[in-house]
Order: sequence, then structure tokens, then C-alpha cells
Amino acid sequence: MINGETVEDRYDDDELPTPAPTTPAEWDDLIGEWDQIRHGYYLGNAPGTVLECAKNLAASVAVGRPDAALWTLGLVLVGPYVIYARPDAAAEARVLEAVGAVERALGRSSCAHEAHPCDDMPFDVELDNFRYVLEMLAHPERDAAHEADLADEENWPDEEGAQSWYGGRMTRAVWACPRNLAGFARAFSH
Repeated sequence: MINGETVEDRYDDDELPTPAPTTPAEWDDLIGEWDQIRHGYYLGNAPGTVLECAKNLAASVAVGRPDAALWTLGLVLVGPYVIYARPDAAAEARVLEAVGAVERALGRSSCAHEAHPCDDMPFDVELDNFRYVLEMLAHPERDAAHEADLADEENWPDEEGAQSWYGGRMTRAVWACPRNLAGFARAFSH
């Protein structure tokens, strides 16, 4: 049997993205799927999940939704799947289009942060820890406890942990900063 479906049919732009998660538990499930794709053992439709992330990212950035940080960093985490693991030119184009929209929409934003994770993070090595960033962003109810942990010097026995983007400097404000998101989008597409 011959499949007459074209690349354009498989990635129909007229289809709306699936609804975004609305609770931290739903985000946790999606983040778990993304992590499985990153590590190569996702049993679902990995290209479809990556493309849903790209569609949701484009929709989120277009209207300035607060979940843009989750979609951006999620796509940075799983986007390489359709570029390197299972190359697909049409899917790659859609992913690059979505991260390009982030860079265009947020790249000129100003902020008061002295530095951002995108400034000094080795892109290919540190993605294994993105799951923890995504989980932090998906759980705003944990902010007070998280901020208290960051302020407690006993949690950071050495300077390296205190200065780590995944340790002492892992705050919602800096990770969700538009300049940080644009920086990761820029690094992803180059």
C-alpha cells in the first residue's frame, strides 16, 4: 500500500495545536514525555509531540501568553529530535520557524538581569538538566519555598553550587526572562 500523504499533509498548518496544559500535573506529564524524547525512549508519536510543542510555542508567543517560557525551553529540549535523531526536513523547518518567532518577538526585550543562563551555558551538555527548570516553571505554587531554599547559604556549601544556573541562581525570573528565551532560541537555530 502506498501512502499518498505528502509532507505538507502530515504537518497541516490549519490544525490548531492541542490545548495547553492548565495544571502543574498536566505540565509534569508533558515534561515527562519531553524528557523521554530527549533520552530516546518515548513510546508515543515523538515527531508529533515535537511539532505540537512548536505549534503551541508559536501560538503562545504570538499572543504573549505566560506559558511561552515552558514552550520555548521545551522545544529547545525536544526540537533536536526532528533535526538529528530522526531527521525530517519539514518538521525541522517548523521547529526552526517557531524558535525564530521567539527570537523576533522577544529578542529586543530589556531587563535588569546582569546575566542569563543562555549567556554562558554549553548548549549541548546542559540540556539534561532542563527538566528541572521546566518543572520549576510549571509549579509557581512552589516559588516561596524555592526562594527560601536559594537564600539559605547552608544549601550551597561551595561557590560552584551557589553560582550554578541549576542551583543557587535557578529562579523563575531569570529563566523566564524574555531575553533568556530569545537567547536560547537563537542558540538553538544556529
